[in-house]
Amino acid sequence: MTERLYLADPYLTRFEAEVLEERQLGGRSALVLSRTAFYPEGGGQPADLGTLGGARVVDVQEVEGEVLHVVEGAFARGVVAGEVDWARRFDHMQQHHGQHLLSAAFEAALGAPTISFHLGAESCTIDLDLPSDRLGPAALEEIERLANRSVWRDLPVEARDFAPEELARLCPRREPTRGCRLVVVREGGSDGGRLGEEGTPPGIVDASPCGGTHPRRTGEVGAIAVVRAQRWGAGSRVEFVCGARVMRTLRLASDRLGEVAEALRCAPHEAAAAAVRLAAESLGRGKQLDRLMLVLAQSEAERLMSEEDPITLEVRAPGDDAAAFLRAVGQVLAGRGRCALLGARAGGRAYLCFARPRGAGPDLAAALREAAGVVGGKGGGAPDLAQGGGPEVRKLGEALALARSALWR
Repeated sequence: MTERLYLADPYLTRFEAEVLEERQLGGRSALVLSRTAFYPEGGGQPADLGTLGGARVVDVQEVEGEVLHVVEGAFARGVVAGEVDWARRFDHMQQHHGQHLLSAAFEAALGAPTISFHLGAESCTIDLDLPSDRLGPAALEEIERLANRSVWRDLPVEARDFAPEELARLCPRREPTRGCRLVVVREGGSDGGRLGEEGTPPGIVDASPCGGTHPRRTGEVGAIAVVRAQRWGAGSRVEFVCGARVMRTLRLASDRLGEVAEALRCAPHEAAAAAVRLAAESLGRGKQLDRLMLVLAQSEAERLMSEEDPITLEVRAPGDDAAAFLRAVGQVLAGRGRCALLGARAGGRAYLCFARPRGAGPDLAAALREAAGVVGGKGGGAPDLAQGGGPEVRKLGEALALARSALWR
């Protein structure tokens, strides 16, 4: 059984070990070592990467209790030197311990237990047994404040196996399922028992079973930022970042805000108001365009009223919204008791709209599906109003002729 050095010292990145066995995992070489500082993927935390005996370690997995180091390239046998990618390891330590503090805050403030945790490449998520409507902006801000209070007080972190009598006193957030290893954060701890922000006595901030890698003190997490919360099944999913990722997220948000402000030709702090104003103006213009389109459709329908029934024509549609224009013309004609099989060409695509008065009559939806197949597309709708189209623009006339002959044989 491989000795897991990361459990005793998560800051250890260089070590030597004997290669005990070479296996295959997913068609790639996977080494079993006598000892390892590489953390295998598990508990929501990704695997460590690095080098081993001259080869790149591209994955580390636990299979049937054994740690398998997946390597690429030639590797040495016998005693080999291993080196863990420290930047990746420390980032994972910050995210994982930040999750413990955030989960403890959610449970203490809202009674919301964490169901699962995922540490992603850009951000992290926790799933909570709590309806999303209880996670408004004020609640999330308070949880974030509580979690960061634990970070900035720089409390000591214990990550070790605890005796059964110790476990009973600690009252962990979850019952241990594998061994007795817990990650515990105490107020005061070995640093003199300082009082909390509100003058609370020293006590347990968090105690949770975990086999992951964690810092020695909460201050190393740096900061915790809650990004967003959303509904997830019957509960909620909360996205967050910790440590250096907070700075990257802030920088990215600042860059994007700057781009938006430049596009809106305003100062960054004015971007929100400018966007609201622009959206209102756009909505107003959209409504005006709809009114103009309806007027144009009514005019086009008036022109077509003299055509033989059923009206089977290709009409010229203005602008980019050929489908909406055809629908408006068809509905006007149907409202005047006429049946219309209309087509249009726009943007390299053929559009179809079939309309008739409501009540008894031919099934235009079935006819349109057949016609849309001629232009290489599809469509559907109701027996009295159907729309569709396809990319075969040159076959639009053929599609209209087919529909007319199918309905009035």
